[in-house]
Amino acid sequence: MISRALATAWDRLLKDEEGTQLCAQGWDLSMLLFFPNLYRVGMANLGFQTIYRIANSVPGVSCDRCFLPDPSLTPFLDKGEELVSMELKLAPREFHILAFSVSFEPDLFNVIRLLRWSKVEPIASHRRPSDPLVIIGGIVPSANPEPFAVLADIILVGEGEELLPQVLEAIKGEGTGKTTKLFHRLSSIPGVYIPSLYRPHYDHFGRFMGVTPVGDVPMPIRWRSWGRFCQEGNQAPLITQHSVFPGTLLVEVSRGCPHLCRFCLSAHLYRPVRMVEKGRLLKSIDRPCQKLGLMGTSISHYPHLVQIVDKAVSVGKEVSFSSLRVDAPLPVLRLVSQQGKRATFGIEAATERLRRVAGKPIPQDTIMERLLYCVAHGARTLKLYFMIGLPTEMEEDIEALVSFPKELLHHCRKESLPLPQVHISLSPFVPKPHTPFQWFPMDTRETLRAKIRKVESGLRGIKRVVVTGEGPKWSLLQGLISKGDRKVGEALALSVANDKDWLNAIKGFNLSLEYYLHRMRDMDEPFPWEIVDTGWGKEELRQRGWFSNT
Repeated sequence: MISRALATAWDRLLKDEEGTQLCAQGWDLSMLLFFPNLYRVGMANLGFQTIYRIANSVPGVSCDRCFLPDPSLTPFLDKGEELVSMELKLAPREFHILAFSVSFEPDLFNVIRLLRWSKVEPIASHRRPSDPLVIIGGIVPSANPEPFAVLADIILVGEGEELLPQVLEAIKGEGTGKTTKLFHRLSSIPGVYIPSLYRPHYDHFGRFMGVTPVGDVPMPIRWRSWGRFCQEGNQAPLITQHSVFPGTLLVEVSRGCPHLCRFCLSAHLYRPVRMVEKGRLLKSIDRPCQKLGLMGTSISHYPHLVQIVDKAVSVGKEVSFSSLRVDAPLPVLRLVSQQGKRATFGIEAATERLRRVAGKPIPQDTIMERLLYCVAHGARTLKLYFMIGLPTEMEEDIEALVSFPKELLHHCRKESLPLPQVHISLSPFVPKPHTPFQWFPMDTRETLRAKIRKVESGLRGIKRVVVTGEGPKWSLLQGLISKGDRKVGEALALSVANDKDWLNAIKGFNLSLEYYLHRMRDMDEPFPWEIVDTGWGKEELRQRGWFSNT
């Protein structure tokens, strides 16, 4: 029985959406697209909205949506009620395909929960032939598919604009039965990974030794990039007030980043660096909306950014940005400060030395000057993101996190500027695959807690400074999924099935955080994520990550 309470909740949200709801009745192939997090998070995710738009553009395909239900509704689902799709009000098992767009590592848990609430076995090898095909994509499984391989029939690696239509056309042609013929046809499409056609190998100590194909299938899987991004651009089909970015039209400006900070997964995956043509972006401004949200990993480098923003402001729009570097053009910083009264920057480390290690060598004087510039032009809140536990971090780097906001407020007083509210956000460093830091260990939970406590203690009682951050336990989970293998995926799936804490679950599988996270990896050891070819050679990444002069 589908959840009537959930259907009612979806209707309330649908009523407030602006734009075009693309799902239609009557299809050759039906797909239910899940965002494994809350509606307000999913509708602020341009990648999710893009997949929804693309799937519905394929002739004969109808793609509905579903999100993680509000926590107030999950008790009904745990007692046996079934999920219901957002627009068509169908049970998930009535669709040919269940697809998941995964942007955050811990959402692997939510993929498992959503499958269970859909009355579909989470473990792919336990499912019935009549169950829907399960497709998983997004930046997280694209970077390392192996923890998701126990859940998925099909994993899409890379950008979906060209990849997804080819996959849907192949499924239309072959049918949705989980046949060898279908899977081999799909595996011939660049960017498609069929986990059942590959086998992981371990030595007698349980250490990962590699993945090999079963039969004539590609090895490795090539990361797929969209070639027409610059010409066609990308924007969300829907706007809603019930979003992390309420009432905002999301428009993509760029993909990739020329800086290639050593910790940044997006910069190392999304290549080459691409910028949307100016004329295409100017057309986005004409779309009826009050707020325009410009998205991208290198917005600061867009050559026409100031002109685009000036045009948007001149017609009465509010402009916001997904991320900006603190060394962005001054006119843009002025606009951000004046419009939102808030400026947000990733500083990453409080010392120049550690920023050089991280690959973000912005001088301390430049950072301070830019922050003061924002305050002088109207910013009343500065939100600054820092990482704890970066490679080569020393005691003085932690001490600098305490002195940094104090120094900033001192300069504001010295220059007779209004004192801003300074929000310091601390996140544990998580080494990501396909980056120069993929070999490096992550700090233990105890070490991270001690460092965070030291910063919190040093800033306690300082007026106008607030310290927040991500808990070490969830950062460890992010790291485990980032660098894990199929054993990790299986252990986490069983932890949900048995309502066990994930730390206890991996211990029950004889899996060790020391092995996956807290050791320096050997230079030539095999990695689970090497099933994906992103174009980076191991030696090239190693040289970019080995520090001899920092």
